[in-house]
Amino acid sequence: MAVPYRKTPRATATGLAAFVDVKWIETERSLYGGLLIIDGLGQPVEFVHNFAVAPAGIPWNRENSVKLGTPRLVHSLFDTCRREPDLIVALPSLGDADYLNAEIAPAVPFAVVTPAEGALPAEWSWINTPPTSGMRASFVAAELERRGLFFEPFSRLAEALRVVYPQIG
Repeated sequence: MAVPYRKTPRATATGLAAFVDVKWIETERSLYGGLLIIDGLGQPVEFVHNFAVAPAGIPWNRENSVKLGTPRLVHSLFDTCRREPDLIVALPSLGDADYLNAEIAPAVPFAVVTPAEGALPAEWSWINTPPTSGMRASFVAAELERRGLFFEPFSRLAEALRVVYPQIG
């Protein structure tokens, strides 16, 4: 007897999602960033990381350092990675929609994932134009959502950054 199963669409299996995060460490006056690329099944494909030390001096307070350093650090991560993701995912802590759209300026669909709150489920908030139904990014987003991979890749990313940069803590 055949066992029925749901075959994963090829676009989902071959599509890639990039989870990006940047942490400011006050004691180091540094930004630490990481980019974890996973396939539509949630399997890691690539991890890149980098850091930036904020300039010293009064004009370079935390707010200025983070505001100017985050896009530069994120761009360096994308310049370093060998794969091109179909979808970018970030946490709300990376910045608001206007800031991310202007400073990160993604060319692929870019979503901020907001956590579940009370009766409201976790959801994607699109920074730029959401993927259309035929795009690989749409298949990847749907499969990640189906598998409950809204936040779990960020845990892997944070752990990888702690291994590479123990000072993050």
